[in-house]
Amino acid sequence: MIGSKITSIEYYLPKKKENNKTLKKFNPKMDINRIKEKTGIDNRYISAEKETVIDISIKCANKIFKKFPKNKVDFLILVTQTSPYRIPTTACILQNKIGLKKNIIAFDINLGCSGFIYALRIASSLIESKQAKNGLIICADTYTKYISKKNTACRPIFSDAGAAILISKSLKNSIGPFELGADGSGADALELPMNTKEIIMNGAKVLTFAMSVVPDNVNLLLKKIKISKNKINKFIFHQASKYILDNINRILGIKKEQTFENYSKVGNTISASIPIALKDASNKDKLKNNSLVVVAGYGVGLSWGSALIKWSKIK
Repeated sequence: MIGSKITSIEYYLPKKKENNKTLKKFNPKMDINRIKEKTGIDNRYISAEKETVIDISIKCANKIFKKFPKNKVDFLILVTQTSPYRIPTTACILQNKIGLKKNIIAFDINLGCSGFIYALRIASSLIESKQAKNGLIICADTYTKYISKKNTACRPIFSDAGAAILISKSLKNSIGPFELGADGSGADALELPMNTKEIIMNGAKVLTFAMSVVPDNVNLLLKKIKISKNKINKFIFHQASKYILDNINRILGIKKEQTFENYSKVGNTISASIPIALKDASNKDKLKNNSLVVVAGYGVGLSWGSALIKWSKIK
């Protein structure tokens, strides 16, 4: 049996940080204490004016290539919604700029906060079907370029970031099963229509969606893998906000020590949030060899997904 596993994760955060006090200068009526209480987020990372998804992707990918030869990468999946290009596929641009070989599979996935889970499903399938031995997922977005400082629904939450995840062939399968879903009837919960420059979010819709769909999705996964939630070592969910995660954990009945959360450190980094959290949890020794980890992403689309990861030490 050919399996797949996560062998390395690296991420990049822009140099510029913005806190809630800065936002209050542009929105004098904003209650920053209440925002911090609800979101759990005080600092966000803001990409520089000319810093694009391509720049961010190169920076986190190059960290991987300090430890792994780039000529062994067989595919590149870029998860982004804020590429500077509509045409061509940004993954193809990255193939050239990063210096990957030309006989490579390279494509984009236009998904938000569930994007890492979808990409992980595709990556593991490519390896398990013997079409590849090693592949790179890059999750990168610059949402803040489409969120003005007066956008009090979105600006206090979203951060720009990139994460690179190396997936490799393994003798034992460490990724999956998966439980994925989508519901386009809720597309207007978070959107950036063509010819507009401002992301629009209906916070109430997003909250209702997260609290109703995510616990059901995770429970379906647990039923599929036939493992009780008490046997799961860590639940690492998309780091949307304190209020959303607190309620998902409450509905699922997850113990606090079973979760890992880092939104207070980095904000909501869209598709990069789960791999960043996995890396931070690993760095803090919260994940051990053979730990059972359930990851779940959810958001714009509407789309969602969860997966089981049997953890092994990453490079």
